[in-house]
Amino acid sequence: MEALVNRLKQHYGLSEEEFARLTREPSFSFIPTIEKDLAVITAVNRIKKAIENDEKVLVYGDYDTDGIMATSIMIRSFHLLGKAASFFVPSRYVDGYGLTMENAEKIAKSGYSLVILVDNGVSCLQEVSFLLSKGIETIIIDHHELPSVLPPSLALIHPVTLPYGDVPVSAGYLSFLFSICLLGKVDDYLLTLGAISTISDMMPMKSHNRVLVALALRNIRKHKYPEILTLAERTLIDETALSMSVIPMINAIGRMEEDHTLSRLVHYFADLENKDKPKIAAWMREVNEARKKATLAASERLRPEEQLPSITVVGHLKEGLNGLLANRLLNMYRKPVAVFSSAKSDPSLYVGSLRADDGFNVMEFEKSIESLLVKGGGHAYAGGVSIKKSDYGAFKDAFEKYAFRHPLLPKKVDAVELELSEVNMESYRSLRLFGPFGHDYPAPSFVIRDVPLSSLRFVKEGQMMKTPLANGIYLLSFDFARPSLIDPDEKVDLKGTLTFEEYRGSVSLTFRCEKA
Repeated sequence: MEALVNRLKQHYGLSEEEFARLTREPSFSFIPTIEKDLAVITAVNRIKKAIENDEKVLVYGDYDTDGIMATSIMIRSFHLLGKAASFFVPSRYVDGYGLTMENAEKIAKSGYSLVILVDNGVSCLQEVSFLLSKGIETIIIDHHELPSVLPPSLALIHPVTLPYGDVPVSAGYLSFLFSICLLGKVDDYLLTLGAISTISDMMPMKSHNRVLVALALRNIRKHKYPEILTLAERTLIDETALSMSVIPMINAIGRMEEDHTLSRLVHYFADLENKDKPKIAAWMREVNEARKKATLAASERLRPEEQLPSITVVGHLKEGLNGLLANRLLNMYRKPVAVFSSAKSDPSLYVGSLRADDGFNVMEFEKSIESLLVKGGGHAYAGGVSIKKSDYGAFKDAFEKYAFRHPLLPKKVDAVELELSEVNMESYRSLRLFGPFGHDYPAPSFVIRDVPLSSLRFVKEGQMMKTPLANGIYLLSFDFARPSLIDPDEKVDLKGTLTFEEYRGSVSLTFRCEKA
């Protein structure tokens, strides 16, 4: 165990002091709180006044997992305070992102006196100004880039204005911190929702983000929240189970459903009691399966031109699936990708998702073609744009030229040496000392060298390698088929990850690998 721990410390470049800090028992005391911030105090007092006066309060969120978690945290906080606040989650297809003027006008006619915008709001200058002109105050809890002119909200709770530190945080994280101030205590379930938003929005798994996720995993083990275990369909929950099973189901609803049925997600996560939760979970699973099939079918139909430095396609998908297809193509072909579909709101436009990696900066590219964009946004690795269909050819040409000048850098993955005899529970426990893993702090890859080819076992007519090492411990590969001829002296290197697999109640420790 000590030998592997030392190799992992070297892999992550950790000193003894840093390792001790990394592996200490997670505590909420390591997370900076925000109760002394003036904007937070103002917002808490305003909400308590609204509760005392039985005012109509609306929480206005967003359609991705971060927005759903932030909305659910706020609504459940109101439930815990004995107040039934209303909420609205906009549809990607009907409303678009953030508070719109059309919806602001509807709010003004509905008798609300306070609107809490979560995971949106900082760019809603016109809409917030309009609400204020109608006597409606707003509180904004957002983490997106601040514009030069801020909307006239009563209180803005934002990482930059707090100030909160150098490590970015999600809107769900901020909403959880705010809930502490509102409730006067830490609620373990709300903390867990904030951690799910942290993983979903790909916040760096460092500092307070890492502590929050570690605390959430402990909460799930302790409380066994049915909302999470039902979606994961497993009892052993780690950050991988959340990112690969739970979060895609939440995101799938906003991507696939073209109406406001995604409001059921807030009832699922926020309601203290709801007999329909099993039905909602089954519906989420069904929609996610449809999403996976649509994305897979689209990727299989596409045959990008190998000689081009980039991939630009019209995917003929729901616009909410463009990003998923772009991610899939990026991982398959290792080229910058732009996937477009017709805009539901305007047939003359294409809506596109851009994906890239180190070497190609999406935002710099968008700046270089600003005249072609009806709308743009994003960050270095991912962006969303709208263009006129008549400008598609010009966009494709510009994308190819930019990719030629800015090719993706080779993806370097340093692997930690592992002996075949070290594929065991003791090694897995050593690995988990360094978790949770996530964005900007990935789980390590391991390499096992000189494995006799003749010792490997293959199933499914030789198309899949599954070699038992001990009871419940396997080498597993879906990419390594049995050779037609096996030299008894031939040896192979296997590169992969050490994970727990759970399928229909059966648990195994697996080295999921490929031929190095």
